Amino acid sequence: MKLQVKYLEKLQLEKTFIDIYTDHFEESRYGFIVSFNENLLLLEQFSDIGEADGISIIKIENITRIKWEGNDINTTAKFAVKEKRLENLENLKIDTIQNALKSIQNRFGYVNLYIQNIDAGMSIIGEVEELDDEIIIIKEFGTYTALDRKKLMLSVEEITKIDAGGKYENNLKELYL
Repeated sequence: MKLQVKYLEKLQLEKTFIDIYTDHFEESRYGFIVSFNENLLLLEQFSDIGEADGISIIKIENITRIKWEGNDINTTAKFAVKEKRLENLENLKIDTIQNALKSIQNRFGYVNLYIQNIDAGMSIIGEVEELDDEIIIIKEFGTYTALDRKKLMLSVEEITKIDAGGKYENNLKELYL
C-alpha cells in the first residue's frame, strides 16, 4: 500500500480535520475527507474560521501537501465541528470526473468548475446541460453584477476542481432558479 493511500484512509476513517494544498494554484482548503480514489478526493470544506462551505472534488495529482494537527488547524476544527454538516456526501459518485459532475449536478442543482491550468482563479458556475467523456456543455450563472446567462462548451480534461454547496454558489443559484 502506498504511503499516500495509507494516510488518506487513516485521515478519512478518523475524521481528521485537515488543510489540503494545491500549491500550483496557490490554494489551501480546510475540511474532512469524505471519500477518495486514485484520481479524485471529495472534501467537505470549511472556511479558515470554521464555517461550512460546501464540498470540493480535487484531482489527486494536484494535491501537493496535506497538514493536520497544530494550533491553527485544531482551532479551526473546533469551530468546524459545531457547524451544520452536509448529509449523505458519501453517496456522491466520484469514480470518474464525469460521474462526479452528474452526481453533484443532481445533488446541488449546479456545479462550480475550476480551470486552474489556464487561470488559477478561473471558475465557471452553472448547470450541466450535456456531458460526454470529453466535453461538457454548461449553462453559466454569470456573476452578481452581470447576471448574464450563457452557454459554454469546454474540455472535461481541463477541469482541475469541482465545488458545490458554498455560500456564494448557493446565492447565485437562488438568483437564477
